[in-house]
Parts: sequence; C-alpha cells; structure tokens
Amino acid sequence: MNDYREAIPQLKALALLPHELTPEVKVIDVVDLFSKDSSLIALPVLREGEFTGFVSRKHLFFKHLRHKYALDLYGNKPVSMLLDENPLVMEADKDVHSALERLLAVDPNLETDCFPIVADGHYLGIVSVADLMMQISNTQASLLDRVITLSARIRDEVAMASKIQQDLLPAPEFTFRGTNISAGVMTSSEIGGDFFDYFTLGKNGLGLIIADVSGHGVQSGMVTTAAKASLHTLISMGISRPSELLYGMNTAIMATACQTLLMTCLIVLIDIDKKELCFANAGHNFPYLYRSDARSLEQLQEVSGFPLGFESGSSFREFHADFKGGDRLVLYTDGLIECRNPAGEEFGYSRLESLLTHGFNLSPPEMKSLLFDRALDYIGSSYSIEDDISIMVVANND
Repeated sequence: MNDYREAIPQLKALALLPHELTPEVKVIDVVDLFSKDSSLIALPVLREGEFTGFVSRKHLFFKHLRHKYALDLYGNKPVSMLLDENPLVMEADKDVHSALERLLAVDPNLETDCFPIVADGHYLGIVSVADLMMQISNTQASLLDRVITLSARIRDEVAMASKIQQDLLPAPEFTFRGTNISAGVMTSSEIGGDFFDYFTLGKNGLGLIIADVSGHGVQSGMVTTAAKASLHTLISMGISRPSELLYGMNTAIMATACQTLLMTCLIVLIDIDKKELCFANAGHNFPYLYRSDARSLEQLQEVSGFPLGFESGSSFREFHADFKGGDRLVLYTDGLIECRNPAGEEFGYSRLESLLTHGFNLSPPEMKSLLFDRALDYIGSSYSIEDDISIMVVANND
C-alpha cells in the first residue's frame, strides 16, 4: 500500500473541455448551444485566454431563466452578466477525495453540478460532480479490493509465521531417564512472545528453558525465534551452564531487538544422577518446587540478572536446589498469574499455589491441563487472553 496516494486520481484526469465563450457572447446564443447539445453541462468564459468564469446549464436554466419572461429580459445581454462572481474553482492536481471534501465544505447540500479546474491560474477544464462521485466510488472499490487482497496476504503470512513458530516448539511431552515433562503455550495473538524448550546434555543432563518477550505479535515472534536459534547454537558449541547460555542469548537478543523488546528467561539444568537443579533467572517469574518428602511447596526466589535485551554484557548468577524422587518443578510465564476475570481481578499467586499444593500427585500432563483449564475458567468465555500463557511441569519419578 505504499502507492496508496498514487492510486487516487487527480481532478485533471476528469477534465472536460467544452466549447469556450467570450464574455460578450449573448445569453440567447448560450441557450442555443445548450439546447443543441444535451450532454453539455457547462461552458467556460475566457477573455483573451484568461478564465473569467463559467456558465452552468443547471444555474442558467434554474436560477436565471426559470421564468418565461427571463429569456426576453436577458436574451440579448452578454453572458458575463450571469456569471457567478465567486465560483468554486479547484486546482487540477487535487485528488478526488480532497476535492469532495472541499466541495462539501462550501456546498454541503451538493447543489453544485460542476466546477472549473486550474493549474497555476490557467483554466484546464470543467469537472462534473457526477463524474467526481463516480470516480470516487470506483477508487474506493479499487482500494477495497487492494485492502482485501493485502489482508488475505497478511493473514496467510501471519498464519505461516505462526506455524513456523509452533514448529519450533518441542513436543509437549518428553521423558528423560525417569524425569517426565509436559509443557504448552496459549497465545493471545497469532504470533506469541512466549517460548519453552528442553534439551539433553550427555547422559546425565536435562536442560529446561522458559521465556517471555515483552508484548506479542510479529516482532516478539522474531525475538523468540532468534533466542531459540542462539540457544541451540550455544549448546552445539559445548556451552551448557545456565549462566553462560543466558549471556549468549542476551547478546543475540541485543542484536535482534536493539533494546526495543525485553525477554525474561529462566534456564534450569537438572543433574539426573545428583538429583540437583542448577538454574539462572533473568528477570523471570519464580518457579515452584514441590518437595514430596516434606509435602511442601517452595518458590525459588532467586533472580540473577536483568531481562535479556536490557543491557549488553550482563552477567547471571547460578543457584542450586535438590530435586529428589517425587518432586515436582513448575515453570510458567506471567500471563498465567496476571490473567483477569470479568471483574478485573488477577488470577494471582495464591490460586496458583493452591492448585499446585492440592494437585501434587497429578502427572505432569494432568497438572498442565488443570492449570490451563482453571486459567480459562477464570478469564471467562466472553473474554480473551490478554497475554500469552506458558506452563511447564517437570516430575522426578526416579
């Protein structure tokens, strides 16, 4: 649509060039010209080539000559006597939409049936209001077709981008040496700003990542794609520590988003043999760890740095926690706790903690489904998701 303005015709494209009159021509002769040519709507009046006015068929017959005696009164007089002293004149390069806007400003009842156009003060022709309206109608129809075509193309491209982004996500269920994972995402638009992933490191390491880009849409989708690409590039280079992965991803996002978007990110490395978590948190929501032996829910409230994309060269600390048999780890994005009911109240941490505590014995897929269902019930069927929601549930069944 870059050529939108060029697609709108200018008045000069509608110019009619009827026979020209001099101011001395008699009214009776002008009447004769109109009588002989029924398609004639107006005649310009020029003196030595300079435009001085015009005579409209409508105004001539309905304003000046509407009574029978009027022709006897005016017939032998010069047509200059019947000219409008302040005719509506428009520039020839004015587009038809702007012309209609001006016409309505001076003649809201559209009593005008035509008007002259000029360029640099020189007369170029007459434009019929009927032709003007028809051209506007055709132009709008053409522009509507363009919009429909463009909208369809955009929908196709967005759908393709959404499919590509979904294809970048791993399978929702994954098992590695007795550790079961179930994860999913619900997006608030076709292209989301959340993403999650898991990866293995040798025979003993299982990596988890969950991230949330500020906002959503195409730009957010580009950042998530860049983040995932950089993550797997770093892993292929032998980098595995959560702090080092965050550092490398931060560099990639700084280059992609140019500090226009931020990404909160949490990376967890599970040592299967040691039954231990090592994690680094770049401004993300605190994960929950349910300890089966104590039947207690713990929020791992450690943050190791700013969100990714905030500052180049950021460093990230690592933290450790036990992850014993029967324990559950739950990662999520803020779309879960910040979703609102029709009254505007947030889902909040208390509801999430209650669900996690009472559902400690559920399998990861069951717990994930429960959390998504409760969030959707809370939002209500008549309301939409305002932010992406991602959930990952990890169970150590060893």
